[in-house]
Amino acid sequence: MIDRWWGTLVMVVCLALPLTALADAVEDVAALLRPVERFSAEFTQTVLGARGELRENAQGYVRIERPRRFKWVVEDPYPQLIVTQGQALYVYDPDLDQVQIRTMDEALEGTPALVLTGDAAQIAAHFEVTERHEDGLRVFTFVPRSESALYTEMHMTFDQGQLAAIDIRDSLGQSTEVRFFNADTTPAFPANEFEFTVPPSADVIGDVVPEPA
Repeated sequence: MIDRWWGTLVMVVCLALPLTALADAVEDVAALLRPVERFSAEFTQTVLGARGELRENAQGYVRIERPRRFKWVVEDPYPQLIVTQGQALYVYDPDLDQVQIRTMDEALEGTPALVLTGDAAQIAAHFEVTERHEDGLRVFTFVPRSESALYTEMHMTFDQGQLAAIDIRDSLGQSTEVRFFNADTTPAFPANEFEFTVPPSADVIGDVVPEPA
């Protein structure tokens, strides 16, 4: 999903309500994310082409535990696992019997996932952020500062203080809509929730030393 979501992660058409000041928006979204030590949810992910045609409709679940543990599982239609305990990040495609290994810092740099860290300084360094309110929802818009970013903007929607959706438009006009449901901000994870062992038969891409299970 690194390639499906990180790289391609639609613009939400909202009422033109007043925007908060840039610095305030950064602090506000960081304040919403920082208190969340753990997060668990199911999701649907819809990818639309530049002309609005359906490219992909997927579903799965996500697990997050601060400071840097993360697990994103696509169950249907094409299984994929992304998982990290904080150093190496693994992208496992069972259908291809392939594992990509990257450093966590490399994977996060300037990507939408960086926002989920809740680090205001990092968010401000990589994005211009504005906020608007619509029908009781808080919608934050992130525009990457880097001209080489693979996406042009991202929207994060919060409902009663809880992350409800992420919408991303890429530089080719393709959009990805992720909707979260059955969210839990106080889940109990098993000790091995974020562990991953590279299957012996898998092709490995990347030169990061795998973390011990």
